[in-house]
Formats: sequence, C-alpha cells, structure tokens
Amino acid sequence: MANFGKLVLSVLAFPALLLASSQALAIDTPPECGKFDFNKNGLGCEIRVEGGCEADCTSLRFTAGCEGGCTASASTSCTDNCGVSCIAECDPSKLDCIQGCHDECEQPFIADCQAKHSDRDCVTDAKASCTSRCRSQCQVQPSNCIEHCDTCCTGACTANINMDCDLACYAKLEGGCRVQCQEPTGALFCNDQYVFATDVKSCINALIEQGLQVDVSAQAQGECTITLGGADCSGSGEASGLGCSASPGQTESPFAMTGIALGLAAMGISAARRRNRKNG
Repeated sequence: MANFGKLVLSVLAFPALLLASSQALAIDTPPECGKFDFNKNGLGCEIRVEGGCEADCTSLRFTAGCEGGCTASASTSCTDNCGVSCIAECDPSKLDCIQGCHDECEQPFIADCQAKHSDRDCVTDAKASCTSRCRSQCQVQPSNCIEHCDTCCTGACTANINMDCDLACYAKLEGGCRVQCQEPTGALFCNDQYVFATDVKSCINALIEQGLQVDVSAQAQGECTITLGGADCSGSGEASGLGCSASPGQTESPFAMTGIALGLAAMGISAARRRNRKNG
C-alpha cells in the first residue's frame, strides 16, 4: 500500500509540476510571431476567433505589438510648458506617477487626434498610447513634485509627438487582427495583447516546441475545434494543419501530455492494486 500511496501522490503532483515549469520559461520569439516579446508581455496565450475576436481588435490590445516601433523624443518646449502647470497643481503627499502621466497625456492626445484623424476612436487610441508611454516612464516612483512632473510630462509629450506613428501601427495591427479572426487559425492573444504573427499556425507550433502552453480550444468553422496536427475538418476535404478535436494521435490541448501521463499512471495504479490483492 505504501507504493500505491506514493504513486497516487506522484500522479497528483505531475500536472502541477508541468504548470510550474511553464511559468519559468524563457521564450525566444520565433520569426513567425513577429516582434512580440513573450517574456515581457506574459505567457498566457490563447486563440480567439470570429465575433468576440474582432471585438478585441482595438488599440488597447496593440500596445505590446507596437512597443519600441515609434521612438521620437519629447520636445523640450512641450515638457517645459507641461511641467510649469503640473508643478503648480502638484500635491507632494499624493504622488501617483501613472495617474499623473495619464492626466497630462490623454486630453492633448485626444484633441490632436480628433483634429488630424477624425476617423479614429481617439479616446481609445489615447488610452493605448498613454498607457504604453506612462508605463515606460513610471518604472521608478518619483519622490517629489519636480521629479513627478518631469516624469509625467516626458511620458505625455512622448506620446503626443509619436501620435501619428502610433496610430499607423494600431491601424496596421487592427487590419491583421480582423483578417486572422475570420480565418480558421484565428488570432493569437497573449495576456490580452494581440500577437501580430505572420503565420499563426507556425507561430503556435514554435511556441509549443519551447514549452509554452497555448489554449487552442476556440471554435473556428462548423464543428471544427482548433487543435494542433493535420486533419480533415467537418468533411471539407481540406487539411488546414489545425485539425478537429476528435482526431486521434494529435496534441489536442496544452494539457494533452498531462492526460497521457495520467492515463499511464492510472494503468500503474490498476496494476498496483492487482499486486496488492495477490499479496493479500
């Protein structure tokens, strides 16, 4: 019975070990996944498809994909003018770098965006751009009003001067996102950020090869569930490379190996029980 107990404990621990190891991965971004930094932007990845997917194709989901692409520096005149008004209103007992940066950033961005890009959702675009710039600037919390206003104004002015570049990037990713949402592969999101993959299927395969778990259980077309492995879906006669969930011999989910391990372990448990009955 002692061996049986050890076996049960090892079976229960196995899925937890798999999950724990996945959190410690260092992922090298495959070429098929674009420039997305999986280590910086999280490892929780999933496929999204159709209506719900298209609703997620907004600039707030593109900040990671556009990060580092627009690099114009804030002008001194912008930061100086912003800093004067910021310091005049600053309360040293209530310094909040992120909130202060957004307060300085969003309204000027919205006004310029609406004047130059009336077709855009400028409120959402402002939140996206300011979130990216303010997060970058506020990595260290300022200790006084001068530091606070310098940090906030630099983030705000950097967002403003890069507005056209950011909007062009958001528009590019939005187009790619909407197209992929309608394809059998779907669009890949990691920690709620869109991955601008040039080849979604190859991107997912390359990530899984590195040990990253990707939830590919979303429904695509007909009765076909997106899973890895080549198979004919819903009798269409087309092997898309992302097969049906009932196809044998393929990796159907991030936890497929866990299921196999549990099945093997169950066989071991059954054998152990038979040995115990014989010994009894």
